[in-house]
Amino acid sequence: MKDYDISVIMPSYNSEKTIGSAIDSILNQETEYNFEILIIDDGSSDKTIDIVKRRMAVNDNIRLFFQEHKFQAEARNKGIKNSNSKYIMFSDDDDLYKPDFIENMGKSIQTKKLVIAGIEKRFSDNHIEIEDHSILETAQDDSQLIGNYLTKNQEMDVGLWNKIFVKKVIDDNEIKMSNENFFEDSLFVLQYLMSININEIFYIHKPMYILNKHRGSTTNSYDSNLLNKCNKYINEVENVLKSNQNLNKYADSFRARIYLFYVHRSILNDKLWNKQKQKHILKTCLSFSTFKYLNYKYNLAILMAYFFPNTYIRLYSKK
Repeated sequence: MKDYDISVIMPSYNSEKTIGSAIDSILNQETEYNFEILIIDDGSSDKTIDIVKRRMAVNDNIRLFFQEHKFQAEARNKGIKNSNSKYIMFSDDDDLYKPDFIENMGKSIQTKKLVIAGIEKRFSDNHIEIEDHSILETAQDDSQLIGNYLTKNQEMDVGLWNKIFVKKVIDDNEIKMSNENFFEDSLFVLQYLMSININEIFYIHKPMYILNKHRGSTTNSYDSNLLNKCNKYINEVENVLKSNQNLNKYADSFRARIYLFYVHRSILNDKLWNKQKQKHILKTCLSFSTFKYLNYKYNLAILMAYFFPNTYIRLYSKK
């Protein structure tokens, strides 16, 4: 088997409209680094596999794996397991790499253990948002790094696709995707951050990954099991934090962020949502330990959502 510097892991599922462009944006990289693309199909029933195989016929650095609809987390785990490269990157099957992404990441990781690049978010109405400065950069020590990640993060901080990881760190610390495909990428990054130190991270202050935001995604759909998923995620994170006593102080603020996320999704997607349910969820968030590590926007949102629930529901539902 040929040795590669970097493995790019891409889960796929019924993505015939987008996966060709996603793969091509990786194949067309302007880089000196040898890379492979590991595509793990999750049981597609459309032409996704045919599109992948056409590219495999003329590119020997694409490998295709199959699984029976075990979802994205397990697909990524399978990709990590089958990678023989020193470094790992990720991509979704409907997003794009900018032409010099791999080159920039490959050069930057040589003396570090994690590189975080900016992202360009493209919305269905052609609106574009850029995130190119990580909140993690403001941390002064390892503890604050984790605190910022849990209480102040942006999308570019928690996503997998704008980062390059050292596979040995993943293997040595047995880091895997978990949590039943709910915030599994955020939990993975958290565990990775806790396995390195603040001086081993490099930041690229320009968007290298194009993240396509679609209507009708899971964040815009009703999920009757969402609260259970949130609670499981909170428990998973709290279990991770228990390994370091100095990090437990962030637990209440983190929990409040997740419950506010649940409130927001419920306002938008649950037709039976009301002020009683909202106050019940948020009543555990009204404490000094909660507000201490959140920024004022989160604190204000929690207070308004609790004390003026009807107004908050009306205002947020217009988003």
